[in-house]
Amino acid sequence: MDTANHQQEFAAQEHGHRLALAPAHSRSGLRLVSTGLRLAEPVLAPDAAWADAFAQLTGWLDIAVEPVAANRTPGLQKVAAWARSAAGTVAAPQFAPWQPISPVALQNADNPDLPRADWAASYLFDHGQGSGQRVGALDLMLMSPHPARCEPGEDRAAPLPRLGIVEAMLRAARKEGRSRIAIIVPASQRNAAIKQLLMAGRSLTRDGVELEILAVEQALAGLLLPRPQWDALIVTPCLRSIVFAMLAQATGVAGPWPMLWHGARGLVLVASEVLSDARGRLPLDAAVMTQALALTMQHAGKTSAALRLHRASAQLRDSGVVTPSRGSPAPYVTEIDDAQFVQLVCSGSAASKRVVPHWRAMPESPPTVPTGDAARLTLVAANLSPSAF
Repeated sequence: MDTANHQQEFAAQEHGHRLALAPAHSRSGLRLVSTGLRLAEPVLAPDAAWADAFAQLTGWLDIAVEPVAANRTPGLQKVAAWARSAAGTVAAPQFAPWQPISPVALQNADNPDLPRADWAASYLFDHGQGSGQRVGALDLMLMSPHPARCEPGEDRAAPLPRLGIVEAMLRAARKEGRSRIAIIVPASQRNAAIKQLLMAGRSLTRDGVELEILAVEQALAGLLLPRPQWDALIVTPCLRSIVFAMLAQATGVAGPWPMLWHGARGLVLVASEVLSDARGRLPLDAAVMTQALALTMQHAGKTSAALRLHRASAQLRDSGVVTPSRGSPAPYVTEIDDAQFVQLVCSGSAASKRVVPHWRAMPESPPTVPTGDAARLTLVAANLSPSAF
């Protein structure tokens, strides 16, 4: 048999997993492929409304949820854990958009409400039907380092994020195609931030990127516009609550925003950012639920499902259907409760067939599988019992 043209495969099944051996001529490597959405058990469990919405959406998308338990059984699952570690992938994230996190909490590095992570990104994406002050959709990525990942500046000035964290946030913005980026710091730290950025990788700060480093006073005019002039903002933790409050007021989106926390090896927690110091669970918010789930699936590599959910939700809003937290001053809209909105998304009831505004957090189309790629040894997770929360 010509090994240059034929792939040799070896399969072994144990505890619902399959191993596939790559051809001898390809570069060796072990990769974990999961057929479901792997999610860790959230610290704060959802209430019935959130759990029902989650079950409806994942069922409609035909996405099996693979809950990750604290204690894994021995055997081939040890190989799976080793493969994830070798590939540099992260453990399953917690999905809890019902968990509120206030930007005020980022002012205290020891705040127990903050997860163990390196940085956070919240997303402001909204159609804004009927807004005479704004043309086009809102699409902003608001990032901040975890306060514990900041170091005091010179002369006891306000802490600045470590260079590696700044680079990680810039890479994330560049990956989503965001080219107009502002870094907002206290005025006393602006020069130090400029010096720090000069040490960053050139590919992150050049090549078509419009990058500004501003004191918060300099950024006020841009923050108070109905449509912010930037694609992405990096804000020091001590200023995040001020910036978030101004953006919420100026854009009219004062409800929760999906908030993603990232660690050194990937996504850690999906929560919601809210201005108030809320405790417990947020009421069901359909906009946050659909956007948070789409973002989570996109990070898990399930791009087709993420795009399907995003487009269905956006088309429904474009049809004039809104919810209390994402309303519209337009006269033609119909406001329904969040549970009904989720039901309509899953029923395919969107009447609008217009092209939805592109959300930079999502690719414009599902990725195509390249041909001719070298095959590798692959561990495929299958036959796991799907479970909604």
